[in-house]
Amino acid sequence: MIYRLVRELIMLSFLLPLASKIISDAVSKIPENEELGEKLIDICLVILGKAVKLTKTEMDDQLLEVVSKAIKAREEE
Repeated sequence: MIYRLVRELIMLSFLLPLASKIISDAVSKIPENEELGEKLIDICLVILGKAVKLTKTEMDDQLLEVVSKAIKAREEE
């Protein structure tokens, strides 16, 4: 049991920075495009919403609500 936990922690400590580097490199290669930017914002909101559900804190819920309202207000202008 402890061996499995240690093995998973080692794998996570190796894979998480690797995944982060891959994502950072991919994002830096995305072309500047207004339509694509809007889609990326939508994707980020979905990811943020899922992360907020996992934390189960009132503050995170409020933060997501404020961010969502700000983006909607920007789109209406």
